[in-house]
Amino acid sequence: MKKIIVNEYGSVDVLQEVVALKPVPGEKDVLIKVAAIGVNDPDIVMRKYGPFPTMPAEFRPTLPHMLGGDFSGIVEQVGAEVTKFQVGDHVMGYTKRGTYAQYIVLDQDDSLSQVPDQLDLIPLGGLYLTALTAWSAIMKNGHLQAGQKVLIHGGAGGVGSMAIQIAKAAGATVITTARS
Repeated sequence: MKKIIVNEYGSVDVLQEVVALKPVPGEKDVLIKVAAIGVNDPDIVMRKYGPFPTMPAEFRPTLPHMLGGDFSGIVEQVGAEVTKFQVGDHVMGYTKRGTYAQYIVLDQDDSLSQVPDQLDLIPLGGLYLTALTAWSAIMKNGHLQAGQKVLIHGGAGGVGSMAIQIAKAAGATVITTARS
């Protein structure tokens, strides 16, 4: 399989395509054939400058490193103890282990969600981190309840537009700002 790694930090020229062995899923793992990935600000900053100074040691990647967090794809193989997914499932998710590859492996209990087969996997590849950011702000930290009013700044952006949808689905009245 092919994957893209960085052996040093810098411009886009440090991105290197390499050939690697296809990962093998463990007992509780899911092998996913990647359909699409998101390229987010943290990926660009990591590629340019390396790990954030405040990043906990357990999340600090070492070189060579594969970038990427969110993805979509199709389950190609499951470990013997996997109960949540089956071969052929369409999925989207997020991982700290990188997604710039044709295949990735995640534990079935990681940030991995099945999506309906009729949804286009390409736009879903960049959705998970955006949705998770919006949900965390609105629901987890904001404790939004039905009937409440919420102001969402930047409603035309990725996180803002997702926050609007989450708030509306929760039964809130949404007020938003946007700039052209």
